[in-house]
Amino acid sequence: MRRSILAFDRVLVLLLGLVLVVLGVAAVGWQTGFLGSVWPDVPDEVSVDTGEITGASGFAVLAGVAGSALVVIGLCWLIAHLPRRSVGSLRLPSGEQPGRLVVDPGPAVATAAEVLADDPLIRSARGAVLADRGEQVVRLRATVDPDADLGAVVAACDRVLADLAHVLPADQLRSRVELSVLRRGEVGPRVR
Repeated sequence: MRRSILAFDRVLVLLLGLVLVVLGVAAVGWQTGFLGSVWPDVPDEVSVDTGEITGASGFAVLAGVAGSALVVIGLCWLIAHLPRRSVGSLRLPSGEQPGRLVVDPGPAVATAAEVLADDPLIRSARGAVLADRGEQVVRLRATVDPDADLGAVVAACDRVLADLAHVLPADQLRSRVELSVLRRGEVGPRVR
């Protein structure tokens, strides 16, 4: 979720909370008589003629427009809160020919994970491209045996990421490798 949406949510919830607290305190103060000592002109009762409001000729149109606006605002708010972790196409550096070059990073990252999984030190590997805190991140998840040489595993991961940097625009991506170590005696499937 974007920071602007989080900030908007926090401000909106703070204001809504303050309004509800003030209305709640005013309602309790009105019933107990405390509000009358603070605000001497407070009415003893409130009477509203709803027929005058709902009987107006434009009430149905106004209610329909207000209801539609609330539905649209609610849907936009819900859609803004949907997690979007996938990344679309990335723009490649322009060459000598005019035009725009883009690449879909998914297949390249999947191939990089397959290359990493082919390494004898790696049991299995998966890859994905995610949007994480405003950054586009290549995430490789690899599973290794407990007796694997960690330095060699890191070197294999570095080689794969270096090859991937030749295919994808490295200035637009960050990389993260997550290693899972099998427990001793656990037999994990060898993915080929």
